Amino acid sequence: MIAETRADGREPPGFRLEWERCWRQLPDKPLFLALLASWLLFFHFWGNCTLGYAHTPSLYGWLAYMYRGSVDDELGILIPFFVLILFWWKRKELLAVAKRRWWPAAGLVLLALALQIFSFMVQQTQISAVAFFGGLYALMGLTWGPHWLRASFFPFFLFVFCVPMSNLTEPISLPLRLVATHITSVICHVGLGINVLQEGTRILDSHGAYQYEVAAACSGIRSLLATLALATIYAFVILKTPWRRLLVIFSAFPLAVTSNVLRLTSIIVSAEAFGQSAGNYVHKNYWLSLLPYAVAMGGIWLVGRWLHEGRTGRPAIEQTVLAGAELNS
Repeated sequence: MIAETRADGREPPGFRLEWERCWRQLPDKPLFLALLASWLLFFHFWGNCTLGYAHTPSLYGWLAYMYRGSVDDELGILIPFFVLILFWWKRKELLAVAKRRWWPAAGLVLLALALQIFSFMVQQTQISAVAFFGGLYALMGLTWGPHWLRASFFPFFLFVFCVPMSNLTEPISLPLRLVATHITSVICHVGLGINVLQEGTRILDSHGAYQYEVAAACSGIRSLLATLALATIYAFVILKTPWRRLLVIFSAFPLAVTSNVLRLTSIIVSAEAFGQSAGNYVHKNYWLSLLPYAVAMGGIWLVGRWLHEGRTGRPAIEQTVLAGAELNS
């Protein structure tokens, strides 16, 4: 196979050469690196306002403890890699924007510091994490200006998924558990003819052959956060119009519930057909636990395709409406 070359006959530069080229074009690197180092050190020594279970003053140590301790928060480990990859994907746009030192961003830095002080007052390290990421964003604006901030809002926004929220999600997880339990019971009882009973977040066989508790770990928070992150990335990469992006992002909520219901239904069907041990196998099997994510990703892709701006600049929904209007006329 013949490798693709440029019009002038030269091969595209490798990753190292492209990295060096981008690095040379970036102004005020010493200033930004000095500010970044100071910010990182500050949150290493004065980042964690609660010296409880994670007995460390470092925000990074507290984050590592939270990621290890909760499956609902472990997505935060992967987010920085996605952010770096997307920054690299947008490198041409970022290098093309006008860059200058923008001193009003110092006000944003002070706001982040004030937020950090507030986190110590209320003893909430989640607020420290918000202050940390907000300060990083402000430092980029201080060094490279408002146009850089506008161009880098995405993917920097993805850092919101790095903030651990598992200890604050009970008001969300309980309604999700109840909704998933009720929908699964209706599907099994009405759609599949499986006689099950619902007691709160429990699903029971009417003959007592099996019963399952939709526990907090099965509420769908983890799948919701993962689906929301994927929908956000897909929306910003594929779409340009704000309302289309928002529609794709908000589709993550019903898709996450649908995926969780699918998993719960598969457990009940397996238990009904082969006994509770089969249902337990479906519940605990790693590969089968990935099925809801495949369904959610497929749903995000379909919504994105439905809204995608084509060559005419109109998404499929608008083309359908216009076609119907022409037929009626």
